This record gives sequence, C-alpha cells and structure tokens, in this order.
Amino acid sequence: MFTNTKLAKSVKLAFALSAASAALIAPNTVLAQESSEVDEASVEKIQVTGSRIRKIEFASNAPIATVGEQEFEMTATVNTESLLNTMPQVVPGLDRTSNNPGNGTATADLRGLGANRTLVLVNGKRVTPTTASGVVDINAIPTAMIENVEVLTGGASAVYGSDAISGVINFILKDDFEGVDASVGYESTEEGDAGIWNADLTIGGNFDDGKGNVVFNMAYTSREDLFQGDRSFANTALFDDGAGGLEPGGSSGVPQTAIFAGGFSDFSDSSGIIFGQDGSVRPFVTSGQVNDYYNYAPVNYIQLPQERHQFSALGHYEVTDNMEVYGSAMFTDSNVPSQLAPTPIFQTSTFTLDGNPFISPEAQQIISGAIGLGVDTDGDGIDDEGRALLRRRLEEVGPRRSEDTFTSFQVMGGVRGFFGDSSWSYDVYYQTGRVRNANAQLGNVNRGRFDQALLLATDENGQVILDANGNPSCADTSNNGSTVGCTPLNIFGEGNISESSAAFLRTAVSATSTFEQRLFGANITGDTEGFFELPGGPIGLSFTYEHREDDFEFLPSQDLAASTIAGFNGSPAVAGGFNVSSYAVEAYLPILVGAPFAELLDLELAYRTEDYTTAGSVSAYKIAGSWAPIDSFRLRAGFNTAVRAPNISELFSPQGENFPGATDPCAGNAPEAFKTAEVADLCVQTGVPADVVHTAAINPASGQVRALSGGNPNLVEEEAETLTVGFVFDATDEISLSLDYFDIEIDDAVSSFGGGANNILDTCYDSSKAGSGLGGAFCNAINRRSDGTIDYVEAGTQNVASITLKGYDLIASYETEVMGGDLSVRYLGTYTTESDFLPFDGSPDLIECAGNFGANCGEPVPEYKHRTTMTYSADDYTLQLLWRYVGEVSDDDDSQDYTVEKIDGFNYFDVAGTYFLTENFRVTAGVDNMFDKTPPIIGGNDEQSNTYPATYDVFGRTYYVNFRVSY
Repeated sequence: MFTNTKLAKSVKLAFALSAASAALIAPNTVLAQESSEVDEASVEKIQVTGSRIRKIEFASNAPIATVGEQEFEMTATVNTESLLNTMPQVVPGLDRTSNNPGNGTATADLRGLGANRTLVLVNGKRVTPTTASGVVDINAIPTAMIENVEVLTGGASAVYGSDAISGVINFILKDDFEGVDASVGYESTEEGDAGIWNADLTIGGNFDDGKGNVVFNMAYTSREDLFQGDRSFANTALFDDGAGGLEPGGSSGVPQTAIFAGGFSDFSDSSGIIFGQDGSVRPFVTSGQVNDYYNYAPVNYIQLPQERHQFSALGHYEVTDNMEVYGSAMFTDSNVPSQLAPTPIFQTSTFTLDGNPFISPEAQQIISGAIGLGVDTDGDGIDDEGRALLRRRLEEVGPRRSEDTFTSFQVMGGVRGFFGDSSWSYDVYYQTGRVRNANAQLGNVNRGRFDQALLLATDENGQVILDANGNPSCADTSNNGSTVGCTPLNIFGEGNISESSAAFLRTAVSATSTFEQRLFGANITGDTEGFFELPGGPIGLSFTYEHREDDFEFLPSQDLAASTIAGFNGSPAVAGGFNVSSYAVEAYLPILVGAPFAELLDLELAYRTEDYTTAGSVSAYKIAGSWAPIDSFRLRAGFNTAVRAPNISELFSPQGENFPGATDPCAGNAPEAFKTAEVADLCVQTGVPADVVHTAAINPASGQVRALSGGNPNLVEEEAETLTVGFVFDATDEISLSLDYFDIEIDDAVSSFGGGANNILDTCYDSSKAGSGLGGAFCNAINRRSDGTIDYVEAGTQNVASITLKGYDLIASYETEVMGGDLSVRYLGTYTTESDFLPFDGSPDLIECAGNFGANCGEPVPEYKHRTTMTYSADDYTLQLLWRYVGEVSDDDDSQDYTVEKIDGFNYFDVAGTYFLTENFRVTAGVDNMFDKTPPIIGGNDEQSNTYPATYDVFGRTYYVNFRVSY
C-alpha cells in the first residue's frame, strides 16, 4: 500500500493514532508534542472523521470518541450496537432485545435524535441503508474487520451531506492486514440461557513485493432465543394498581372473548362480560391480583434469535508510486425472527345471537338487552343479531411469528494517489449496494372472513338452521379467498374455535423490500504550499463531488397491503427514490503555529450544496477554529449548519397503520384531569355515546390505539444549527481531559401531525391547548366507531416540529506505569441539560426529555451518563474493569398515576481479562453485569418486558469466553 509515498504514511499514522485510544481520541496536539522525537520528513499528514483534509499537527475542532479494536475483543462484542450503546452520547436504538417494537435490525442513535439523523459510514463512505427511512442496519458491518469506530457528534452535513444532523459513526475496517487471525467465542447468562456463539476467520497478506494487500474475512453468529417467561420480572405483564403497587395485567383480548358495552351496567355492576366454555357469561374482572386480563408476556422474546453469515474482502494495489487502486466487498445474510402472543382481534362485528348454539340461552338474553340490533323475527324477546367490539385472543390459530431475512451486499472500487510530486491527492470511487429483506408472517387472520364466519344460516323465521348433528353452517359459505370454505366460528369460550374454522381465518402474509444505492464520488485534496502560505503554513483545501441514487421498493402480499389482517400491522406497498448531486469545499487555515501565545491558531471552513430530485437544493456550512496559547491547553469552537432531506418513507409511503400506546380522554382509564363535565360534553360531541363516557367500555384495547400515517411528497428538508465550544487540557504527560458544550437546534423537523396519536388525543380534549375543541384539526384527526371506541387517529407527516438539545461532554484519560505494567483510566461522560421536542409552532406542549422517559420521550434520556474503563496491561495479560452509569429518569407523563414515576440511577460493572498462552494464542474471558443487577420494574409506562430492555440489562450476570489465534 504505497510503501514509499505520502499516502501510506498518512493512512498508517491515522490508524495508529485512532487505535491508540480505546475510548477516545482526545483531540490534542499529539504530533506537535512528539515532533522532536520523529524525523520531520517521516511525519506526514493524517485524516480523521469530520474532515477530508489531511493535516500535520492535527487537532480536531470537534470531540471525537473512539472505540478501538481492543475494546471489541475485551468485551467479546458480537453485535456492534451492544458496545456503541454503552457510550453516553448514544441513546439505544433497536438491538437484540427489540421484539416489539422491532424489525430485526440493529440501529445507532446519536444523542437520541433518531437513527435517521445519524449518518453511518464505513471507511468514510456511506453504507447502503436497510429501510425506507434510510436507516442502516449495523448488523451488516463485519465486526471482526473493525479496526476502530470514530464517533463525531454534532452536525457534519457540510462534509458528508444529508442525514448527519446528530453526527457521524465511522467504522474503519482493517485494510492492511497480514497473517491469519481466527477466533471462536461463546457467552451465556448465569441461568444458562441466551447463548451466543460466534466464529470468525481473517486472512490477509501482501503480494508483488508489498505493492498490494488483500484481506478476507468470514464470520458466523448464532444467537439463541430468550423468552420473557424465562425471567421472573418479565413473565407477567404488569399494570399499576392505582394504590402505589403493581398487579398482573395484560390484554383485554382474551381467549374466552370479552365484550365491553354500557348496556351491561346492570349485570353485576360490570360494563364488560367474558364467556365461559359453555357459552355462558359472567362479569369481566378488571382489577386485583386475580383478574381476567390475558398475560401475553411469556411467549414474547427478550432476546431475538439470530443466525448471521458474513463475508468481507478489502484490497489495494500500487500501480505506480503515485497511483493505487483499491476496493472492498461486504456480504451479510442475517435471519432474525420476532414472536408475539397469538393474535388478538379487536373488531366491531355483527354476529348471530338468537338461537346461536354456541351461546347459552341465558347469555343470549343478557347480550340482547345490551347490544341487540332491535330485530326479533320470532318474537321470543331475543334479537336476531348483536353487534359489538369483540375482543378475542385467537390461540387456536397458532403462534404469531415474523421471520425477517436480510441479505445485503456492498461493493466499492476506486483509484487514489498524488498528482506527481505535489501535495495534491485525488480519490475517485464508485460504490453500489443492495439490501433485500424477505419477511414471512405466521398467525395473521383475515378480518373479513372473521366477520363472515360469525353469521349463521337462518330460515325465514330467523331460526338458526342446524344439520342432523346439531351443527350450524355459515350464512355465506364461500371461501372468500381462503383455501377452504367457511366454517361457523365459535369464539364464545376458550378453546372453542375448531381447526376448520381456524384454517378459514388464517391468511398467508409475506413481503419483500429492496433498497438499492449507487454512489459515485471524487475528491481532490491538497494545500497551497509554494503558492501562498499563512504564518502557520499553507492552506489546506479539499474539493468533493458526489452523486447518489437511492431507490426503495416494498412489495407486500394482498392482505398485508390492504390492512385486512389482524395480527401484525398492515403495511401498504411503497416505491420511490431520488437522485442527489453534491458539491463540497473545505479549507483549513493554519493562521499561527509556534508563535508566542499561539502555539496553534487555526480555522476550518466547509460548504456543501446538494441538489435533490425531491427536496430541491439544500446547503450546509461549517466554521470551526481553535487556539492553543500553550502546548498543553487549547480552546476550540465550531458552528455547523446541517440538513436532512426527507427520506423515501416520509415522501412516498401511502397510508399505513401502527398501534402506539395512548390514553383516550373519554375512556374510563383516562387521567382524573379529563373526568370533567366539560370534557364529557366534548366527548359526546365527538362521537362517544353519553352512556359510555368515562367508562371501561371504551378503554383502548391493550392501552393502544390504531394510528394511520403516511408520506407527504411536499416535505422539505430539516435544518439544524450546531454549536460546540470547549477546551482540551493536557495537564501532564499522563493526564488529559476535554470539556465541550453542545447545542443542537432543529427546525422544520419531519414529524407526525400533532406529535403523534397520544398528543392528538390530549390536545383535542384539553381546552387549555391551542387547536383543541370541536372542529379543530386535532379533534378532526380522531375517528370513532358508533360505540364510541377509537377506530383510528390520523397522524400524517409534516415539517412541523422543532428539537433542541444541549449539554456537555467530558472526556478524560490517565496513563501511568504500575508494577511493571501499564495502567490506563478512560472516562467518557455526558450531561444533557435540555432535550426538548415541540410538536408544532405555537404548541404550548413542550415535551421535555432530559432526565425523562415514557410515552412521549420513549427510551430513557438521563441527564447524566458515563462510561469509565480501567485497563491494566502486563507482558502476557490484560485486565479491564468497565463501569457504566445510567442516571436517574422520571416519567414524562405527570397526568398518569403510575406506580413507578422515577427510575433511580443504575451502576453496571463488567470485568474482563486476556491472557496470552503463547505468542500466537490468547484467551479472553469476562463477566458482564458482575453484580447481577435486576432492571427497574415498571407498569404501564414500560416499553416491553416491564422495563426498557435496551437501556437496562435484562439478562443478569453473563459470562463469556473467546479463544483467538493469530499468526
């Protein structure tokens, strides 16, 4: 690899500096301090994440946190997100615990601003996204090939383009490896479950007298499942009991079938009934340690199983002293299923009542008086039919399971080098990638066939027709798209659905999605040496052109596209794409170097303009600088504008459905603040029958409402401003630290209308809020059924929101010699003072998430988090202690009476060690969650598993071991 050129020295020195710090490249003037020890001719220019300009005495004007290869090995990291999520700048996204919500991918979310605002790079170039939202599944990045990961927080759009609002995560892969490296590892919890096997082999070598190098890697991962039923804290879905405790809860979609309606108020003072196996009814018990809710928890995953195969190759060859060709290829096949409890159907349906052999005569009378349709053909006092919102858990249909297989490849080739003997270099490359997701679902049922099978054949007198064996038949016997004909459906009692009826309900659901990206780029970098120089040296310049084409297609089967299923969410077809051409220029101005009171005074400038076929022209710029009055102390500041063009999903998605957690202000479980005469009157005006206002009859099923949202082709780009101000101080040769203040403000943020379904409901019925009341946009977005229950809430996307994030990053390191070995302590901490979301201009409902979690903020965002690594290395062993602290958080919804309104701070300690058995063979072993901390257990304000499993350890004490051989 350019064994005798400037580029070779530049790249190698950059990697050496990056790998030297396992937790951080504290951006100090390393090269300046060591210049007396290194031949000046051998010290060339380096480049790290955040700039394409290589500079001598490089000192980043933005904090860059780095996770090195040693960290991956010492923690036996198999899935990269698990290590990234321990960094305080990262709010966990989707990971191995993301069963519901989740889609089989793993994502990175810097600062909690969203995975779609975090740009993921490999060796400084974009990674092909996985979803229509432009989000990268970092499962596709080969862990064994990672040399280090550089995390630059703050806007980087001026350098890298759209999506880098919260920053950049740059995975730097091994591209100059010689030898053979093989490893095999296994981890398991103390309970002997949740095992993960992994193995990888890396082979690399030089050829043609060192002019070329090729590295090849293959890796295999097998991750076992773990169910909520395997952990005592998660095996029962918990509710808040309203008296400061927790009680068993779950879903009102029960295997026996439940009906809630105001007309049952005379039946044992209950507004809900539940069926016995003989078709009788009794009151539905809605509270207490023994109640009728269905416990859906045990069969849900805590750890999603995974089987993953990866193949990667990188190579380069020196054609001449000043030109090198290079390329890379990555292939990943990842299979990740998710599993939920059997399908619950919540559907307002008409069913045969009078003479129905599945319902007892006494129950027919009770039901007729409450929800009969008023037609009694035979005059026996029981209506022919009833109609209600039926709540049924379809256990007889079978498990509800989604199988996702992701197949991805990314191939890149380029040529780079220098123009003669000058300092000007070039890099021209082309990259293409594709990610295909094949999804197959089990356990879905067709809603139309469910309704069809509830209506029985009757004669002219309204009497149900029975055959010689006393069995009824369907009024409509057609198969209605099924492979079998209609069989009467007995949902009135647990276990009463026959196999033939279940077969009629089942519907095969599948979908494929494909994301394709093509990227061409060209970059010229150099300086003005010999032409024009500042007192500190020549001006560094970089000119970049990129052209990118993104295309996405989602093809669902018919039932999935039409949302005619119960089980998983309906998803209509999506197709769309865009092209973007980008031009960027950077300049580095070393104003003063080595002057009195100015060991370094520099300025960085960057500007980028992009022309989208969808959003039009967007631009971003950067102004950053630093001043080091003395060698050991440097002040730095940077101001960036950043943009994010709307992604394919936001632009082109048709109306689709999801089921967010929400509370209906008109329901019985509404907060007390809504239980007023004024709100009750508005409830009636907006479609709620007066006799069910503030009763359990219209409580949202499972605490969720159906929300419809879709794309908006008229969206424009999000715009952000990022300010960082800080200092770097090398107190001694052993101690260094940096402190940076960050301020990110995003305007025109793409968001669902009104801040989501929960906020739409709250705003409609709260007269103190702008936009509330009958006829307002918020109430108009709420659609109710005739019985008063919510059918759906419309929450489309618009450029309506704004986001503000402020805080401090503190990074410190200490290195010394102790007892013949090297001791290092590295600290990385973040204090978030403000993390606010404003749903729309003029909204009085500022959602404050710093130090909070819950329905509005989602994943906990502690005000303070840190990661401290203490490492001791001797001749043949290395020991490491990792201390992770997750600060306290409070629930963001003070209108609810949750039992757990505050989660205390959590300390986690992990210990690991590596021992070299021989020069070539070493073993690494460790224990995560050494003190076996149980996660915080909360009730209705949890995400899943009665907690937040991506933030808090749900596995308990975990052991791992890895054997590695290197030649």
